Amino acid sequence: MTPLRTATLVASLAFAPGCPQGSTTDGPRPQPAQTPASAPEPWLYGPALRDSIPPGLAARPVFELADGQRGRAQIGVAVASEGTAPRLEVWEFDQNNPRERLERVGEASELIALDAPRDARGQLDAIRTAIARPGNEFVRLRGLAGEPEQIVTEMKRLAAVVRDDAAALDARAEALAGLTRGLDDHLLFTENRLPELLAALAGPLEVATREPLGERRVTITTRAPAHRLTFARTGERWTLSAVDFAAAADEASPAQKSM
Repeated sequence: MTPLRTATLVASLAFAPGCPQGSTTDGPRPQPAQTPASAPEPWLYGPALRDSIPPGLAARPVFELADGQRGRAQIGVAVASEGTAPRLEVWEFDQNNPRERLERVGEASELIALDAPRDARGQLDAIRTAIARPGNEFVRLRGLAGEPEQIVTEMKRLAAVVRDDAAALDARAEALAGLTRGLDDHLLFTENRLPELLAALAGPLEVATREPLGERRVTITTRAPAHRLTFARTGERWTLSAVDFAAAADEASPAQKSM
């Protein structure tokens, strides 16, 4: 197995603001199919992911989780296909083959069901455990551009694209991946609030007030229903870090299921 040099890995992760770089000890790591000299996004295994996408499926990366000790990786993807609502999946990759290249193995597993209650956690707990395991490397894009009021509007637009059966598959997969970038790790992996957020975004959503909470946090309250959305600044971007959905969000769940 061909190891990736630690310096190369650290330099690659530098493209991910706010992403933990994890262990920097030497050792074998999953080898990307190619590693460009520079990249606008932090993905280490983009070529391996692109090579593994079957015809008729659109896929966009949500996170990468590399197990350097075993030469394996898990890539979270937002996927879209004809006749099926977009979904979040985990794809498994392995470098232990005669080519010593990271290649997809096994079947996809659902990260979380987007039309299910919060206690239907899919692969969330397994992923959280793997993220915390010493030596593993985790990369994820976090935050959306603009002020929190603009981000609320942008999230509503992204959710509409996810639900739009007439939209291009690439656009629906990209929209779902974009929504995950708007949530911090706690809301996405621990509290499993993305399904509720999608339901809330299906209904009326107009910003009523903005309440600063120090220099790097802002709470946005919407009108009828009065959702409270707290954003935290991450570099030049903002992530949704806490939510308090009004009861009307629960009534919107049938619309969510018709995505």
